[in-house]
Amino acid sequence: MIVRHLDAKSLGYCNRGLRRWFDRHGLDFADFRRNGLDEQAFLATGDPMAARLVAYARERRCNG
Repeated sequence: MIVRHLDAKSLGYCNRGLRRWFDRHGLDFADFRRNGLDEQAFLATGDPMAARLVAYARERRCNG
């Protein structure tokens, strides 16, 4: 599943924090904003905030 920028924003994640997070993990924030990012890339970081975002995006897809 592709996690979208809108998912992160809906969860309350701010762009400043997201940019820093993407930089820390060597991921392209601008590409994420345009195209989203596969959930596996988020989960591969092992970061709890990434796992929370993936779970939230999955729930949005199931309930929306």
